[in-house]
Amino acid sequence: MTYSIFNFKKQDALSALFLLTSCIGFSQNDYKPAVESFETAQALNAYKATNGKISISDSHKKYGKSSLQWEWKGKSSIGTSNFKILTAEESPLEYGLFFPSSPTLQMAIYNEKSQNGKITISFEKNGAKQVEFDVPLAFTGWRTIWVPFYEMQGNAPKKLAAVDYDYFRITASEPTGKLFFDDIIYSQYQDDRHQYPDEIVPFIKSKQNLSEDHWMPLIVNYDRIKNLKPAPITDATEADLKKLEIIIDQNLGSDKKSKVNLKSLREDYKKLNLTDNGKTIVGPPLTFKEHQDYYDEKQLGPRTFTDVQDFGKTLKKIASSYNNGTPAEQEEMKTMFLNGTKYFLDQGWQAGSNGGTRHHIGYNVRQLTEAVFTMRQVLKDNNLLAEVGASLHWIFNIGNLLDDPNNFHVNIDYLNTQSYYHLMLIFLFENQEMQAAMVQAYSNYISITLAQQSEEWGFKVDGTAWHHNGSYPAYGLGAFQNVPKVIKTLSGTQFRIGTLGHQNFKHSFLTSRAYSQLYNWGFGNAGRHPLENNNMQSLKPQFLEMAYSGNPEGTSAIDTDVAAAYLRLWGKEDPKTTAIFAEKGIQPEVLSGYRSLPYGATGIYRRDDWAAIIKGYSKYVWASEIYVKANRYGRYPANGTIQLLNADGETASGFVQEGWDWNRYPGATVIHLPLKELEPKLPLIMFRSNESFAGSTVLGQDGIFGMILKESKGSNADGNESNLGFPGKLTAKKSVFSFGGKMIAIGTDIASIDEKNPTQTNIFQSSIKDTKSAIVTASETITKFPYDTELKINKKSGNWLIDPYGNGYNILSNTAVNFKKAKQQSYHNEYSINTGIIEDPVNGAKETYGDFASAWIDHGFAPKNASYQYVIYPFLSQEKQNNFGKIVKNDKSFEIKRADSVAHIVLNKETNTTCYVIFEANQSLDKEIVKEVSAPALIMVNQNKKNALTISAVQPDLNFPEYKPGKFRNYSRAVELKITLVGKWTTASQDYIKNIDNSGANTIITLECINGLPREFIMNKI
Repeated sequence: MTYSIFNFKKQDALSALFLLTSCIGFSQNDYKPAVESFETAQALNAYKATNGKISISDSHKKYGKSSLQWEWKGKSSIGTSNFKILTAEESPLEYGLFFPSSPTLQMAIYNEKSQNGKITISFEKNGAKQVEFDVPLAFTGWRTIWVPFYEMQGNAPKKLAAVDYDYFRITASEPTGKLFFDDIIYSQYQDDRHQYPDEIVPFIKSKQNLSEDHWMPLIVNYDRIKNLKPAPITDATEADLKKLEIIIDQNLGSDKKSKVNLKSLREDYKKLNLTDNGKTIVGPPLTFKEHQDYYDEKQLGPRTFTDVQDFGKTLKKIASSYNNGTPAEQEEMKTMFLNGTKYFLDQGWQAGSNGGTRHHIGYNVRQLTEAVFTMRQVLKDNNLLAEVGASLHWIFNIGNLLDDPNNFHVNIDYLNTQSYYHLMLIFLFENQEMQAAMVQAYSNYISITLAQQSEEWGFKVDGTAWHHNGSYPAYGLGAFQNVPKVIKTLSGTQFRIGTLGHQNFKHSFLTSRAYSQLYNWGFGNAGRHPLENNNMQSLKPQFLEMAYSGNPEGTSAIDTDVAAAYLRLWGKEDPKTTAIFAEKGIQPEVLSGYRSLPYGATGIYRRDDWAAIIKGYSKYVWASEIYVKANRYGRYPANGTIQLLNADGETASGFVQEGWDWNRYPGATVIHLPLKELEPKLPLIMFRSNESFAGSTVLGQDGIFGMILKESKGSNADGNESNLGFPGKLTAKKSVFSFGGKMIAIGTDIASIDEKNPTQTNIFQSSIKDTKSAIVTASETITKFPYDTELKINKKSGNWLIDPYGNGYNILSNTAVNFKKAKQQSYHNEYSINTGIIEDPVNGAKETYGDFASAWIDHGFAPKNASYQYVIYPFLSQEKQNNFGKIVKNDKSFEIKRADSVAHIVLNKETNTTCYVIFEANQSLDKEIVKEVSAPALIMVNQNKKNALTISAVQPDLNFPEYKPGKFRNYSRAVELKITLVGKWTTASQDYIKNIDNSGANTIITLECINGLPREFIMNKI
């Protein structure tokens, strides 16, 4: 292009200034761009150049068709007063202002060759410089920067504060030079978590602990790689390295033969729209998180770009085909791949560059990494491996492996998106000594982090996988899909994962099958994806990898525990593996009984081929994850819910999203709200109450669960809201006693202040495929549809009903029970009824419909001291359904001894076990063997022998350290529990039994409890 302004001579400057003044005046009066992309010559009119030449160029560009080219001689600057500063409302903030956001300059700079010196970017007001920062010019290609104004030098504004400047200027320090500029967003609000420092803007976040953001490539980590001096290696180490490289190739399928579809590859490559300009390969912007940039279609036209993830998929497709091609095909594929690599680097995806932000980058560059690994020899032969390898080492922050081990912190996002790729990337170093040193550092890092249980995130002592400050099976799944490959790949070499790390990961890995039935982990632990078939079925190959990795101690080639679990889950569909394991004496495991997961406020009760998942929340465990575009109605999935799952999982057990009433989670005590009111106004909520009582204990095959539900006050597990509460101020004390193949559900102290919406306890909500599916009650069998009534109390035959899936419910309390069969209208969980926004609709559907049967106990409006009692008999055989009336009438196997604000106490007569859910401390329990406790507790006492007691006790307060109001470090500290037993007792020494005082008529046992896990011990009569 020829449009330009020269300012080399004084007379030229005067005439140009006249033209500029008139043009700028026109431009300012008519159009002030928030983003300038230099698409027309008119854009030049708004810029003043001193001792330099500015022009519109199409040699290099980001968005649009052109950029600003600036060539200078002498002391030079360019600047403009024609720009708009965007407000927060005008800025593309994904979460609105929920997360702190500040005005930020965003722009792209292109350098054809590395230059000495720097440029200074500044903003002025009324002719006086206000803020500035320097950009060194020792780089090539594009660099995109996001610089918050509060990080600039000079009269910088405070974080979050609005800015008001009237002139933007760029000044050069060197006597000559040339640069290109594009897509200058003069000021938009940007999420303050996401502006990243790099080698040209290293001052960003200089006062923060950058290691807390595991996504952020850090200069200090990259310098560790540069400074590493590897030692010479032995032949054995060289052999191990070669073995690892071969295994990674095999895992990628690089050795598999398949026909090359060159036509398809050409079509995919053509879509990249790459051009060789004689110096480099240019193309559309290679973007990441482009939705975070303000964009003006009226100025720039439709946004055209190549997303880095899509780019990686194209290169992966080429790489995967390369080894199977003829020499001629390989030559063409090599050209495509090398061009793509040069384009990638020219777009600024180089070591030391963060492109404005790289948050959550690991999800987006996995295919690219696999492609580069597969083509590493081709890249090496063409002198590109070192540069593209360094780029990926930077992006993946691989230098973190070389940090002080005291700074290592487990993170499930890392394990999911980066851990295996770190191993792969090590083989992009050309030097074998470097490879060996990095693999050893890698093994050390993985071994240490997998073993950690007391970090904020990661794998807890109870087996739960923590992310986003909570137990989160969906994120755990990502780690479970990738870490077994790491453990298996390194097994059998000097780099194998250490025993403690292997053990802890195995424990959490196997816990995934404990909280899933058969593969589904249910709605209570679904995070922000309720009723979306959340499951661990994809882990079939990973279970085999873990089995064939050997045991953590390294003494057995097969891990028999994992192998037995595999056989239960997949053995019937894999006769070959079943036969191999059978030869080793390994049979399918039998998973039955009760499992307590205190870090998830979850209890799992299993019998036969069904499981019940019981879910609560507390001061430390959040109720659910409500996101701006996901789980918008997810207030209640942990309100003491009881989900019954048969062997075929969630959908087959009646839990589907279409038509689901989000108020009606079974077992939950709720205020039944219109969905418009159920949806919160905040974009992100992970609600935790102020109550520490939520947990369970186990004795033998049985267990009990209890929680104090209180919605009035609490905190948010993420974001800046540390003081939350729901207006209805719902409260309840809830318990579930699981033994003898049934569950006894008790609720007391149920109250709310909502006088417009009823408070209810849900018994069930089940989808029905056939509208004639029956609900059976003590009085009648209902096949009508629709149908809505109140359960008629029949004193002779009892007050019970059976849902369409064969689950029986015997209502013990004198409470009104409603049930209905109806077609229900609801909303997709990703749709906001208040904003009209939907993230990812199913076939575009915002509303959903489905046929359901449901039942609930109605406590009325604004109850003050309501209660309920009912017994669940899961998945009855047809014979038991036919005789259910007799079964419940003759069931004398238990006795509810107490149900009030102090305690819920139930006796299991079959085992002579008294089960205590004690909500209030230092209160007399009357005639019980447990006289009182010093803190709220869950206790089971078995007295099969006259002079002996077997006790399982939990003080469920996890006691996380609080580092600021409502914010916790997610690991448990010890708490004390004193249990007063009637009579004189003693016990064998245990490290957690701190004292026994039997000097009086009663015995006081002092326990140290931690992690919410049961303390089990035997007391002997004195």
